[in-house]
Amino acid sequence: MNKVSVYGSFTQALFFSGVVAIPKYFLTHYTEIGLNDREMMVLIQILCEAETNPYPSITTLSGRMTASSSDIEEVVGRLVERKLLAIERHWNPIEEKWVNSYSFVGLMDELAELWAIERSRQLEEERTLKQSQVSPQQTSTPISPPMETLVRAFEQELGRPLTRIECENLDRWLSSNFSEELIIEALRRGVSAGIRNFRYLDSILREWEKKSLHTRAEIEAEDAYFQSRQEKKTSKPKNQVPKTASNKYDKFYL
Repeated sequence: MNKVSVYGSFTQALFFSGVVAIPKYFLTHYTEIGLNDREMMVLIQILCEAETNPYPSITTLSGRMTASSSDIEEVVGRLVERKLLAIERHWNPIEEKWVNSYSFVGLMDELAELWAIERSRQLEEERTLKQSQVSPQQTSTPISPPMETLVRAFEQELGRPLTRIECENLDRWLSSNFSEELIIEALRRGVSAGIRNFRYLDSILREWEKKSLHTRAEIEAEDAYFQSRQEKKTSKPKNQVPKTASNKYDKFYL
């Protein structure tokens, strides 16, 4: 086979192998929602299989990457834990069995929130520019001390001014009787997890509200209680045959 024939055959095979549509906004902003390069590539590989295999195995994913199966398993577990990826279970009437599939709803929510923040910032800048050109006399609404403290803490942590929507989120939390202490603690925990979006912080606050935790001391006591329960579960009783240790991500692949 001559060179021209080889090239022509390859070109035909290349285009008939299909394409994977990755939104440009996702490619250019994935680091801003806390994804690293490996996590991004795992998501792309899952998307690559979505049409024919909505739940590709860890072996399939690792076979296309330089990462080991355990590394891929850890990445998928981390994505599920952060709710950027979800594993859904549904009934397949053709095969008559329950099957799993990956869902990207959480990831889309993150990107939508990021886009909304950027768009809000752009509109705010345009509005400010127009007001400065007209230069009307403005009556400023006094900011409450709790709100001022929160805005200062969030802007220092995020390294940028807050948008109007983000300030409204802070005001809504204060109106819902979340204290400055709790809101800043939620921010601290979000930062520790590498997640700075307001939707994640809201889920933390709502979980504390559900458990009737109103102070940092109560939250730390709850954490200590949870940790002691976990240690009791993992400790092995004497004179008992030890069970085979299970991987912490096994539950994601049942």
